[in-house]
Amino acid sequence: MNYHLKHAHPLYVDRATPSTSTSSSQPPLKLSQTTLVLKPPLSDKRKRDITDKIADFVALDMRPVNIVEGEGFKPGYTVPKRDTTKVLEVSHTAANIAERLGEVMEEFGIPPEKRVAVVHDNAANMVLCAQQLSQNPSWGNVQGIRCAGHTLQLCINAAVKLDPICRVIAAARRLVGHFKKSAKATSALTLKQKQQNVAEHKLIQDVSTRWNSTYSMLERLLEQRCPVTAVLSEPGTTHRSDRDLDLTTAQWRIAEDIVSVLRPMINLTELLSQDVNASLSATLPMLVNMKRRHLLSRDDDSTTVKAVKKKITEENDKRWELTGKKRDDAYATVSDLAESLSPAEEATAQREDSSGAEESEPAPKRQREKQQDISMLMAFDEDQETEDHKKEMTTYLEDRTKVDKGPLICGN
Repeated sequence: MNYHLKHAHPLYVDRATPSTSTSSSQPPLKLSQTTLVLKPPLSDKRKRDITDKIADFVALDMRPVNIVEGEGFKPGYTVPKRDTTKVLEVSHTAANIAERLGEVMEEFGIPPEKRVAVVHDNAANMVLCAQQLSQNPSWGNVQGIRCAGHTLQLCINAAVKLDPICRVIAAARRLVGHFKKSAKATSALTLKQKQQNVAEHKLIQDVSTRWNSTYSMLERLLEQRCPVTAVLSEPGTTHRSDRDLDLTTAQWRIAEDIVSVLRPMINLTELLSQDVNASLSATLPMLVNMKRRHLLSRDDDSTTVKAVKKKITEENDKRWELTGKKRDDAYATVSDLAESLSPAEEATAQREDSSGAEESEPAPKRQREKQQDISMLMAFDEDQETEDHKKEMTTYLEDRTKVDKGPLICGN
């Protein structure tokens, strides 16, 4: 060891060896060694305790759930994501999920009378779970509320499966796929965009896991129609067998119809899917406005538009009970109560705040269209309200005094 220190670490040996001439005046130099302390991993019980404390902190202090994902939150162990506190290791059946939800209610001390609703998606196990909870006396009058964005998505999916809409979407998918696979075609498209002064946007390929990607694909194709057609018609760029990938005039027209009908639906779905807009009080009013204002069939609508509107209306009526009949599900109680707590004046004020203020610079076309759609969805029926005011005033001004009786005796 001494030999190794002298040859490999002479500097440390010199410092550690006291000098004979100064040994009486200087204290010997002490060697220091850095010690690495490795903490053992946390046990499962310790992890559960810490997670429970974090959950209490979020709930009791009214903190946002995504605080655990913030930059300033640097824990000593990996905190579960904001949408997960415990892993359900057993099969995700309706009974197991209902049992786990019951355990959570007991942990947080939520009594049955305060269990109002359970928000869930449209998966069969979650729907059955909500039904079981509503029939369980220990859960009080709790009722299931389906996710508004996901439910509206299913209505849209049913409409785009209609023929010939599905064939147009398939043709558009093949067309976009050609440009995605061919670098030569993509370069030619960029050149045509510059020559024709069209926005240099890439084509969008729809993905099955992203429900709104089909709409985005058609919308982008319509924007890039001229450059795309120009590239496909160039013999030096596109092979003869690939020129047939271009949509026909009828297919382009159907694509325009699909986008025009789905645009407000997409905006509504995005609006309902945002965490900041998780308001049950606005859900049914917006859906009713959608049905009355946008999905109402008009004489100048094409056959495709009428078919899409009809299908979406049928799906909405079936899933949301908008036919005017008595609603026996959760929306007959929970959502009606939420609507009564949200005055029309507040919605009107919010609409004016979002669309009434003038901007110093004009908003992009896409943003303007989105604001118009939201204004349409949030608007109350002004004609109906005006008519109600007229009836009220007419009733008030009616002379109900019978002239053949005394002035203080009024008729029934």
